[in-house]
Amino acid sequence: MRVGRIILIAVPVVLALAVAGAFAAGLRLVPVEMRSFDADAALAEARAYDAEIFRDEWGVPRVLGTTDPDAAFALAFAHAEDDFPTIQYALRAALGPEMLAADESEARGAYLVQALGVTALVAAEYETQLTLDTRALLSGYAAGLNYYAALHPDERVRDLFPVTGRDVAALAAFYFPLFYGMSDVLTDLFAPDVERDGARGQELQVHFIAPGEQYELGSNAIAVAPSRSDDGATRVVINSHQPVEGPVAWYETHMMSGEGLNFAGGTFPGVPVLHLGANPGMAHAATINRPDLIDVYALTVGLDDRSYLLDGEYVPFERSTARMLVHLWGPFAFQVTRPIERSVHGTVLRTERGVFAIRHATQGDLRGVEQTYRLMHARTLGEYETAMEMLAMGNTNRVVGDSAGRIARYYNARMPLRLDEPGLDWRGILPGDRSDLVWSEFASFSALPHMVDPAAGYVVDANHTPFRVTLGDEDPQEGDFPRTFGIETHMTNRGLVATTALAALETISRDELLAIKWDHSFHPDSQAMQLRAELLAMDWSEEPLMADALAIIEAWDGLANFDNPHAALSLLTYQPVGTARAAGRAGPPLDEAFRDAVVYLAEHHGRLDPPWREVNFIRRGDVAVPLQGGPDTLRAVYGQRNGDGTLSMVAGDGLVMLAEWDSEGEFSLWAVHHFGSSNRPGDPHYTSQMQDFADEVMRRVPMTVDEVRDSAVEAYRPGERG
Repeated sequence: MRVGRIILIAVPVVLALAVAGAFAAGLRLVPVEMRSFDADAALAEARAYDAEIFRDEWGVPRVLGTTDPDAAFALAFAHAEDDFPTIQYALRAALGPEMLAADESEARGAYLVQALGVTALVAAEYETQLTLDTRALLSGYAAGLNYYAALHPDERVRDLFPVTGRDVAALAAFYFPLFYGMSDVLTDLFAPDVERDGARGQELQVHFIAPGEQYELGSNAIAVAPSRSDDGATRVVINSHQPVEGPVAWYETHMMSGEGLNFAGGTFPGVPVLHLGANPGMAHAATINRPDLIDVYALTVGLDDRSYLLDGEYVPFERSTARMLVHLWGPFAFQVTRPIERSVHGTVLRTERGVFAIRHATQGDLRGVEQTYRLMHARTLGEYETAMEMLAMGNTNRVVGDSAGRIARYYNARMPLRLDEPGLDWRGILPGDRSDLVWSEFASFSALPHMVDPAAGYVVDANHTPFRVTLGDEDPQEGDFPRTFGIETHMTNRGLVATTALAALETISRDELLAIKWDHSFHPDSQAMQLRAELLAMDWSEEPLMADALAIIEAWDGLANFDNPHAALSLLTYQPVGTARAAGRAGPPLDEAFRDAVVYLAEHHGRLDPPWREVNFIRRGDVAVPLQGGPDTLRAVYGQRNGDGTLSMVAGDGLVMLAEWDSEGEFSLWAVHHFGSSNRPGDPHYTSQMQDFADEVMRRVPMTVDEVRDSAVEAYRPGERG
């Protein structure tokens, strides 16, 4: 009896101590939602917006608003109808301390958005850096998402709603440096030996955002002026390469308003602006370039561990705290805190390799989303250049054409003005103890290697050097630009094929231009053919199977067409080696990749020379369609092995568009998407464009309000779909 009483008294005490210890360690009782969402308030706010949604036979949403914010409201709602889960996933990345992380991966993302200063930047600069009309656009987009969430509570994730314009701006600010290499820098510092999964594209996963060993993302863009076309037309090919799924897979849409907005093109989940496409006055394509926009500094830390050496003196770090809540179960979450340190250079990262500081081109700048908005409204090359002079997007080449027949290839970069000192490698690790290496000014837009209205009558970009565009004297010269810019000098296979083909044509017809865009060949000087030569120089005479395989490699003509019997073995060997090397990584040894490809085909096909159409597919759900093309061809297809002898496309061609002004100035736009407008299994448009995509066939895009109305099979106001 006495023992029982002791136990009855002791157990609550022990439990109380355990709970106290747990809470001291970071366990927290949290509300069911970190943010309080008032559905009635979201419904009331939605009544302030005036917009319609039109869907054509392909399900593509074309939104019409009285104002631009009205159009953004409708865009958000229509996109949520098609892909609400991915929009929510993307936006959660920008929440930082306001997110109840579902797992360790989300907690890392919440830390990163705080450590890189995005959270503080939005809090301090949202109303000062962004104009009133941009903030109205962001708010309209957020209101559209809140309206959808209010009407569909079963689809709503917690801790996100109500979404605000600040959240949308934070996501944009977070994304821009990732497109100019921040993911690679972070991965190399924290986990240089980790295998990267390119099929996830640029998702916020465990090791930040990594393009992957086998899936080098790129893009194609070509503009042809009336002086070079065979019929006096101006044409622009718009063809960005992205993952086929996830938060940076292209979503096709069309925004119109009574304020003059009329832009059809592509955007990403959680983004209120379209990054590429066309309006009746101007078309623009975007491709990734790789100037040096990020610097990493090695710091010497003081004995107190709270300061670093700078110009001979120890300077204290600026310190704050990042807070992440990771959900455990029920109302319980574990609070994790991590110090945030900043030096004069920027964010400080403590890794197993040492203590480093990172400085990047768009840190402290929120205006990338505003610049993209301005580009959508630009109708002439002059207006476009004015918007480009903001230099707020960080990077991306732009290939453009307008209704007046003017064309350009802009090498866009927010280029730091750095100290040019012999022996100083700005692409390497820099000494962190010198303040003269901490830049704060940028080169003007006019100081970069552009090509505007060249006499050649065309421009092209396929993620290759800006110093080889027309193969003529007009091309910018490498020696005219500072080496500290770090402008790339390499040629992709796509660049080799496109520049060679365009230069060889006296005039360029519409069919010839499209044949170049869909080309699936490898140039004799390409890396793929160089690797082929390396393989042919190896001696496999002691292994009969491998000798037979080598004969197939030798017979390959460098094409990736449907019935090619030599492409499968050649490209299964090339992709893991070539794309890794192109990205500056080692990749597997060539002989190992060759042997692996032989085993894969022999095991699953019983032969080493199956036609390419039996290996290379685009898949979604239970639909599988054969594709031509391959890695680093203009018909770009990066495949992932399925384990059954086939490949499934995970990155490459996505939304493909052709803009055209004929000799009379009449505007036309064509497009095809790799899947369709919906990301919801079971929806008719989940796979409705896959066959056209495989057949390389584009459909006409309605551009005037009357054409949009006439072509619509559905017309409704947000929330009133039948």
